[in-house]
Amino acid sequence: MLAAALAACARTPDLPLRPDPAPPAGSTVWTFTAKDGTRLLARTWATTATQRGVVVIMHGLKDYSGRYAHLATKLAADGYAVYAFDLRGHGRSAGPRVAPAHWTDYVDDLDRFLTEVEKREPHQPVFLFGHSMGGAIAARTAEVHRPALAGLVLSGAALHVAAPPLLVAATRMTGALLPNAPALSLANKDFSSDPANAAVMDRDELISQPAGPASTAAGLVDGMRLIWENASSLTMPVLALHGGADKLTAPAGSRELIETIPSTDKRLTIYLDYFHDLVHEPGDRGPHVEDDIAAWLDAHTGGPALQPQPIYEGDLTGDPKGWLQVVEIAGGIGERQTSGASVDGAFDFDAAFGLPGPVGWFGDVSARSTSDVGSIALRPIGIAAHGGAFALGIDGGISLLSLHPAASVAARAEVPLGVAHFAVSAEWDRRFSNPDAVQTLDADGLWIAGTLRLFGDRAYWPHAHAGVGPAVIGGVDWGEQGRGWFVLAGLELFGAD
Repeated sequence: MLAAALAACARTPDLPLRPDPAPPAGSTVWTFTAKDGTRLLARTWATTATQRGVVVIMHGLKDYSGRYAHLATKLAADGYAVYAFDLRGHGRSAGPRVAPAHWTDYVDDLDRFLTEVEKREPHQPVFLFGHSMGGAIAARTAEVHRPALAGLVLSGAALHVAAPPLLVAATRMTGALLPNAPALSLANKDFSSDPANAAVMDRDELISQPAGPASTAAGLVDGMRLIWENASSLTMPVLALHGGADKLTAPAGSRELIETIPSTDKRLTIYLDYFHDLVHEPGDRGPHVEDDIAAWLDAHTGGPALQPQPIYEGDLTGDPKGWLQVVEIAGGIGERQTSGASVDGAFDFDAAFGLPGPVGWFGDVSARSTSDVGSIALRPIGIAAHGGAFALGIDGGISLLSLHPAASVAARAEVPLGVAHFAVSAEWDRRFSNPDAVQTLDADGLWIAGTLRLFGDRAYWPHAHAGVGPAVIGGVDWGEQGRGWFVLAGLELFGAD
């Protein structure tokens, strides 16, 4: 019932195409139709100089094409015909607000728009500019649309999430179970270091202010995975720009892309104290970024070559932290074989966290109940090592074993199996005092289990692996009444970078 309520409350309005009564000066407005019939509003700024080429602008979240009038006007004056359109569900285009049926619909729409632009501008080099989520859409479209593009410019591109990788697994799960739940929240104050920009965004009726649905967040994360999976396709010239103080997308993602792609013509510029929305930074900052974009375009259309620029080597938000995270919750049945006990309910919750890098701290918290044995444990002292989705850790602490205080030691190993994920864990609890004055294994608690999770781990960007899916847990345990077995079913989330 709660899931249904959240889904209903968060459903975004489905608006029709809305004409622009006052297009930006120097632009013309037109419409085109997506492959599913959605009507999308487009804009064109004709060049006012000898034409050098064409630039297609792809905006991001909480954004639309009209907000790029200043950049478009500058580029048009420099000899570039500029084209842009409002994504479905954004600005004046039709569709549910920020809620495409599939995130790849954005890619299909841009691919279709590029084909239309190429028909309108035959024999002209076409450059694609993408900002934020528009940068992710542009990068993925460049992989799909190649080799037609003359170059790709990415501004604050959403290629990487600067968050623990377990959040990726949770986002994927929420997108599947509660697709309409609010999950994609971006604060207007984080777009630009200019407070006036946030005030303008707050008042703009063309910007959808509520948090976007979980389905869009999950689609964007999966879109990032596709970009990195196909990064070898990015052989065209690429310019990546990112604010070093960006709180919305990870600047480390832009650096990793430039380091990864096979293009021999690639350039990275990090503006250290700039925020996310580079062309809307205050003072001379925004125009400075626009000048850098224009200079790069000119260098690729017969103008002066740019001086070589080394890749920025300092620390950036989104650099790998060495996270290792597992959350497991399951319930089922168990039986105490040696005491003749009947089949009983069983429960397991385990949350393990580590900051190896690749070797470092590890700890976990667990709650278990199998037949006559129950324990709650906190084990904060441990060490683990991991590489990718492989991990091995051991830790210790204290527990309550059947309400008696005990020392607790546990070990865990994570093994990716392609289409699945396997883990094996062991936990031993030793009471500090035995009321029966008998120190035997039966007076302690021992748990040994194997977990098989369906749906394997995915690499979402360099160094980050995450997975979520139904899991089956089986094993044996020992308690005061002897040895028993248990079989559980539940859910596991896993993340590592």
